[in-house]
Amino acid sequence: MVATLIRLRWRLTLNALTRNVWMMIGAVLGGLYGLSCLSLVVAGAVGLSQVPVPIAARTVAGLGALTVLGWTVIPILVTGVDSTLDPRAMAAWTAPSPELARGLAVAAATGVPGVITGLCLLLPAMTWAVGGQWAAAILAVALAPVGLATCVLLSRVVVIGLGVTRSRRGRDLAAMLTLLLIMSLSLLPSALNFVAGSLADGGQDPLAMVGRAGEIAGLSPFGWALAAPGHLAQGRLAAAALLTAAAVALPAVLLPVWRAVVTRVMTGPVREGRRTRAYAAEVTGGDGRAVALALPWHRRLSRVLPSPAAAVAARCLRYWRSDPRYLGQAVMQVLMAIMVIVVMGVTSSRTRIYINGEPVHSAAPHLVMGAIVLMSVVMAWSLHDDLAFDSTAWWQHVTAGLRGRDDRLGRVVAAALWQLPTIIVMGVAAAAWTGRWDQLPAVEGLSLALYGAAMAWSAVMSAVMPYETNSPDDSVMKSRSSGMILLATLIQLVGLAGVGLLGAPIVGGFVAVAVTGAWGWGWLLLVLAVAWGAALIGAGIVLGGRALDDRAVRILATIRSWPGHELKS
Repeated sequence: MVATLIRLRWRLTLNALTRNVWMMIGAVLGGLYGLSCLSLVVAGAVGLSQVPVPIAARTVAGLGALTVLGWTVIPILVTGVDSTLDPRAMAAWTAPSPELARGLAVAAATGVPGVITGLCLLLPAMTWAVGGQWAAAILAVALAPVGLATCVLLSRVVVIGLGVTRSRRGRDLAAMLTLLLIMSLSLLPSALNFVAGSLADGGQDPLAMVGRAGEIAGLSPFGWALAAPGHLAQGRLAAAALLTAAAVALPAVLLPVWRAVVTRVMTGPVREGRRTRAYAAEVTGGDGRAVALALPWHRRLSRVLPSPAAAVAARCLRYWRSDPRYLGQAVMQVLMAIMVIVVMGVTSSRTRIYINGEPVHSAAPHLVMGAIVLMSVVMAWSLHDDLAFDSTAWWQHVTAGLRGRDDRLGRVVAAALWQLPTIIVMGVAAAAWTGRWDQLPAVEGLSLALYGAAMAWSAVMSAVMPYETNSPDDSVMKSRSSGMILLATLIQLVGLAGVGLLGAPIVGGFVAVAVTGAWGWGWLLLVLAVAWGAALIGAGIVLGGRALDDRAVRILATIRSWPGHELKS
């Protein structure tokens, strides 16, 4: 059965390539690129043999751990990778069995990623052989198949077991993880710069710390197979024997787990990753009749808001925690603020202002605190997408005769319930980091005033001139490609100027406080800013509601004209 599955895998792969000439060209170019990268890796393996044995051992162990971890993480982030032989697709042709599980694992290992990984896992043997460590080289050759088996089995157990490629929720989760990874990688240079500078200031060698990290990674299950030869090369026989035994035992433990996963996905019920939840709450309406409420937040918010506005807010709150487009916005907003704070803080903390040749202070506090103001504007701007995210479901508001004022109020409340606490917490965190607690009231006041200005602008302009967003069926990683991008960019440029004008009174007060250094007046500015921001939001709800009442049907027609937003029955 193993040979049959291997032939089937390669037949499916070749058929997919020969059906499309561009795919074939891409495969050839990718193969050439892979060979060029492999030659560089070979050169690196030979060069590594010339460094001291402890450094080479730590490097090999760290790279081995990253290889195993990559096999587990990358298929989750890029859904559908290496899913040629999914056991679910074979359920109609054969029954689950230990032979089938082994065959699927071996077939996965003999694919293109498996072959490349296997060759890379043999390179440490070259490192040790060139360096004269023949015992370590032989052990590295013997453990290379063990490392490949660990990569394949761990990847199959996690990817197939979680079902990230089969359900909408799984694909959305993968897209969110990819988004987090991209944002985290954007912070990596600043983080490395900060860590290296801190270590240098403390008299520590950054390279030594990196080597220590590689040694720790080699002691984790991800690096056992490649760490054992390094310990043997250093004369640590007991450690090498223990790591070798653990490395061999790991795939032996994973194989029964893989068999169980194959049996479950082939014989169990189809799981789409959907969850349902029932709500059974009632309140008494104004006419004395019992009115059923669909969502818990409707019940809570209806105590302080009109019932239609509370219903809109409850629905939007549910979207903020379940719709990947809303979640993507929230994650991007928070991570962007963190990124700006970290980058500004790290790069400017070492830049000092000098007066008469004497250092006065770092530029970091002002830049870090300013990032909170930027975050508040970006968060409030998200309301501009809120109505468009409804897509053609907006027809329900139109046919129900929902007042535009209730729609605007509900959406504003839903966003503010999590955005305002986030702005406050991030401001406190920035003040704690920089030590400029005296600036906190004024900065928070400016942030809240501009938040109100941006929220008011978005409440009006999203009804007057909505611009295209991704449809509910689109991935959060998909970018819009129609001509609406130009319109959206122009709206944003004009909107930033409009937000600045609306918040001009508080901006002027903040500038006066900052120039004079009278930060004690920040408390008065905070009170005035809260009142001004609330007044702007109220005006935006009223004006945006009127525009929505006048343009409800035209907005629905506009949304239907966007690609992917066709009206569905």
